[in-house]
Amino acid sequence: ARASGGQADGPVAVASSGTGSPGRRAPQTALPGGTSTTAAILNNNPGTLATATGDSPLTGMERGQMTRQEVTGAIPVPIGAEEGPGGLGDEVALDVGINSRRASSESLDVQVKDSRFIRQKVGGDLSINTGAIVATDGFRRRGLDGRGGGGSASPQTEETIELGLVYLAKHQLDDGSWSLQGHDPGGAEMLASDTAATALAILAFQGAGYSHREHKYKDIVNGGLQFLLKNQQKNGDLFMKADERSNASAWLYSHALATLALCEAYGMTGDPELRDAAQRSVDFIVKSQNKERGGWRYVPQAGSDTSVTGWMMMALKSAEMANLDVPADTYTKIRKWLDVSHGGEGKQHLYRYDPWANDTATQRHGRSVSKTMTSVGLLMRLYLGTSKTSVEMQRGGEYLLANPPQVGTVRPRLIVETPRDTYYWYYSTQVMWHLGGDYWQRWQAQIHPLLLRSQIQQGPYAGSWDPINPVPDRWGPTAGRLYVTTLNLLSLEVQYRYLPIYESK
Repeated sequence: ARASGGQADGPVAVASSGTGSPGRRAPQTALPGGTSTTAAILNNNPGTLATATGDSPLTGMERGQMTRQEVTGAIPVPIGAEEGPGGLGDEVALDVGINSRRASSESLDVQVKDSRFIRQKVGGDLSINTGAIVATDGFRRRGLDGRGGGGSASPQTEETIELGLVYLAKHQLDDGSWSLQGHDPGGAEMLASDTAATALAILAFQGAGYSHREHKYKDIVNGGLQFLLKNQQKNGDLFMKADERSNASAWLYSHALATLALCEAYGMTGDPELRDAAQRSVDFIVKSQNKERGGWRYVPQAGSDTSVTGWMMMALKSAEMANLDVPADTYTKIRKWLDVSHGGEGKQHLYRYDPWANDTATQRHGRSVSKTMTSVGLLMRLYLGTSKTSVEMQRGGEYLLANPPQVGTVRPRLIVETPRDTYYWYYSTQVMWHLGGDYWQRWQAQIHPLLLRSQIQQGPYAGSWDPINPVPDRWGPTAGRLYVTTLNLLSLEVQYRYLPIYESK
């Protein structure tokens, strides 16, 4: 058999036309020089090869014709073996033997035992590079170079987003979190949820293509994610309790946002350290769903409303795209909720907050269709597979276009009257991006100039949007500057970052 390089250090062989396996006797073979022998191993007798006729052992010169080194501890034997990687060849050659695995130029270390394959390193477990960024299929378009079907953003839009991210980076706290409080004087009416604030900030960075594993904001994003992970409960719940009023209404909103942020982070990078936490947060959502009505409200399994259900739907969709486990039955129950919360016969494209709302002055409006809940309901329908060309979606798109984004003029701070509604803009922008074509072009022509010209450009608040002036945002007094700033950034990022959670199928 012909050696492929290196020195022979084990049993050397003369080729045979017979078959067999290493360690078995081979048929009679013609050795170099014309001597016909049948070789056998002579135990512990170096340099000896017996012939079939009992001739004296081969001389050193004859052995040299068979192997490139003097045999000191093994006997040259003819071995019958099949061709290929698992055996020896049939071509008779002077260079015979098995390559040495002790002194290969390809090895980094000296091997103490013969082995079938060359090892590059000795001992220890396999080294797995957990730093590699491997996005799931659904998130491969996310990134700084990603561009969607809407084309590249204008330089002004790029600058607006970057300025907003600078503002968020400056207001991150030492423990990696963000707060809804502390951005404006007063704020006595505001809810408290560091979970929601941190998740919204993370989503704004991730929406611009910045992950916790690469690019200039990676430490900022990683700090926020580590804060969420540190405070996650064993059952998967990500909400950090605050005051009683906030706990009563912000619990599941906050958990949905944090789950969305974790699932996006995992989907964008494939970071194994995030998988378990993200899956447990999804499992908590599944267990929190109201089994009868099919949605979510403020606390687990208690009631349903379209608003909280919309955030949960986005978190589940992101989890699905990150290849996490989402039970099909959970989506079935969401469809059940949409089937009872739409506007009724002839108004299936419109949606209500809660058809079972109390018939009181403060709750009665939940029974009526609204533009905000319509945008949420339409987005959920798209996520659940409704075609963007369906009659329902086309009529819904026309309804949203008839209610364009507006700031309005100064008026009494009545929540039901103010036209400025960042929450509505955020959901409608996603719906219009899905619908594409004229729907998107007409909506974009209104939302982008509005957001660009209303961002603060100078001073301590540069990069943010004012939640109160010139007209109060609908939820500005309750959620504050960070809330309106992050939602506005996400609306601007939809077009050209092509967030995969918004991608049409």
